[in-house]
Parts: sequence; C-alpha cells; structure tokens
Amino acid sequence: MRLVLCCALLLAACGGAGSGGIASPSASVIPAPSGTVGSEVLLKYRLLDQFGPLAYCDPDFYPIARADEASLAKQHEPDMRADADTWAALMAHHPIIQIAIFPPPPLTGEQLLPLYRDWKMLRAMALTPSGGAFAFSQRFMSAGGGRDATLIEGTIDRAGTIAITKRTPNSFVNCPICLAAGTRIATPLGEVAVESLSVGMSVWTADASGARVDAVVRAIGSTPVPSTHEIVALALTDGRGLLASPGHPTSDGRHVGELRAGDTLDGAIVASAERVRYAGGFTFDLLPSGVTGTYWANGVLLGSTLR
Repeated sequence: MRLVLCCALLLAACGGAGSGGIASPSASVIPAPSGTVGSEVLLKYRLLDQFGPLAYCDPDFYPIARADEASLAKQHEPDMRADADTWAALMAHHPIIQIAIFPPPPLTGEQLLPLYRDWKMLRAMALTPSGGAFAFSQRFMSAGGGRDATLIEGTIDRAGTIAITKRTPNSFVNCPICLAAGTRIATPLGEVAVESLSVGMSVWTADASGARVDAVVRAIGSTPVPSTHEIVALALTDGRGLLASPGHPTSDGRHVGELRAGDTLDGAIVASAERVRYAGGFTFDLLPSGVTGTYWANGVLLGSTLR
C-alpha cells in the first residue's frame, strides 16, 4: 500500500502544467467546523481533512529514493519539533504516545512516520493572504487514487470556512523535473551528455563567488517519464538554449517553468520559453560537489534537484 501511494504521489503534482479535464468554476462554500481553527498549519490540515491527501512530488522518492522513509522521519524529528504549532497539530492528528511517562521515551522512526508524511505535505502547501482569508490552489488526490487528482482553488478564512472557486478534474502534473537527454554538461575535459555522466567524474561548478571551479559528480539521477511529459524549450537572446522540465531549479532559486520572455537568466535575456512534449523516455540530473551544487547545462548555469 505504501508503495502504491508513493507511486501515485510521484505521478502527481510538482513540475509543469496539468493535463486532462476542463477547469469548470463551481463556487461553493463549506461551512467552518465548530470552534475557531486558528493557525495557518491548522488551516492547511483543514484542507487536507476536507479534500484528502495532497498530490505532490514527495522529496524523499523523487527524483531518486534517498533512504528508508522511517529513517528519514527520525532524521527530521528536530525539524518537525522546531515549530511548536506544527508539532502540536501533528501530535493532535496522530496521538502516538498514550503512556504517562516523564520524560517520554524517544520516538522511533516508525512512530514518527505518519507525522512525517503529514509534515511533508503541510510544507508543500501554500496559503496566500487574501483580504481577511487565505487563497489556495492545490492538487489533491482523487478518491480513486492512481494518477487522478483534482486542482481545487479557493479561499479559507481563519475560522475554517472554505470557499471553492474552481475545480479542475484530473489535473495532475508530471513530477520529473530534470534535464532532457542530450543536454551537454560542462566539464574540464569538454562537454559531456548528461546521460553519459557517472559518479566521480569531473565537472565544472560555481563557487560561492560565482567563479567556475572543478568539482566531482556526487550523485546522478534519472527518471522515467510518460509520453505526456512536458518540458520547457528555453531560448536566450545570446543563442544559448535548454530543454528542461518546468520544475528544474535555476541557479538563483527560481524554476525553469516560471521564466517568461523578457526575464533574465544567467546574464542573458529570455527570448522564449515554451512548453513542448518530450518523448525521450527519461530525464536526468546530477549533483556536483561544492557549496552551490550548480553546474552548466548547454552553457546555462542551473541548480540541481538532488540537493
């Protein structure tokens, strides 16, 4: 069951434009529960309780599985506890310790796992202040599971009243956020196709000052993608070009899918950024050693999804 859920999430929202379904306005109001909901984390939980699990790319499984999820839950326990409101909300939804022992015994990774899975979804959700409420636009897994998801847009106020303005059925986004096959990676020995790189090979990266320095490949990622996967065909006015999934990070913290004509990238102006179908079967990424994790792809400085 855990594997099915993870696969479903990996095929859900993270990188590019959704496909399937017709966005149809369906304004409706879901009354607030009794009592005051309060904090933003509780408002996010209200949305999850109402609409079901978030459809998103689980960072522990995409673009590569990083470790046993229970071990990662234990590793991130200090991060979960760091925000008192979030930790209290997690514990309220998952009362995992019922024994009156002080100090309480250490929690195991398996005990922390349901909290950790919720914590990852809560962190992936965004609420934007809008008047006296918060606007949201999130994809949630449909009741049938699998690849189906629903994009729900609307507002939620501090009391927990939800006003839905739009539902888009079957509006999932492909998770892969890596580079197209054939992308040329700059190395001290010349350019190498991204799919030909291996761990330990030398590549160029940028140091903290932006200077080009020698590094080694610390990690390689490759992800199978469906024939419906969309990538961005990016063209710069200085002649450089790139094919990358919309969610791939730039070196300055943006994503390729956010770029529009007239924006700047790596010292040049974006001439065009268009979504196109990608039939390459796999996308690829790498992580160089060094403080920035950046590298040059087709001459364009990018970040890595593997950090």
